[in-house]
Amino acid sequence: MFLGPIDVSKPWDTKGIEGVHRFLKKLWRLYADEQQGWIVTDETPTDAELKIIHKTIKKIADDIEKFSFNTAVSQFMICVNELASLQCHKRAILEPLVLCITPFAPHIAEELWHLLGHENTITKATFPQYEERYVVENSKNYPVAINGKTRLEMDFPLDAEPSFIEQQVVANEAVQKYLEGKQPKKIIFVKGRMINIVM
Repeated sequence: MFLGPIDVSKPWDTKGIEGVHRFLKKLWRLYADEQQGWIVTDETPTDAELKIIHKTIKKIADDIEKFSFNTAVSQFMICVNELASLQCHKRAILEPLVLCITPFAPHIAEELWHLLGHENTITKATFPQYEERYVVENSKNYPVAINGKTRLEMDFPLDAEPSFIEQQVVANEAVQKYLEGKQPKKIIFVKGRMINIVM
């Protein structure tokens, strides 16, 4: 399924199996560790973790409807990589993930479902619900340029006032090094795009 659209013929290559096997092992390591065993916790998920899982729920549901299984598998890989980098082992994130992956990897999903403490088969469980509130962007990462050359990036709330943004940019330690004690002639702020400090 990962090689391309389901209705297009693809060359059979056993190397593809190795890649999927590595992915499934990485998925498993979100739930269990070779040294520590079962590592799923009941901690409250962060906003970043909720955003990852809800983007995945939406993408998988849409892709299944369109028979776009290759892009669904790709999304699982992105999701697992992002959760692994955040070291997320939280039940509130991993339970919906295992439900999403069930049509693609039913045996491993069933095993994880029972290890999560469920007695019924995962095939009787309901597909998780996508909630848009978790994926709505409430901040923007702005490139900050000095005399037209991007030097750093800064994150600001989408509703931040231009005066507040200008204050924060000038006060930034990294920006101060470039200013070398001088006051900028002008600060150009383009909402949703960029910030440029003119010396």
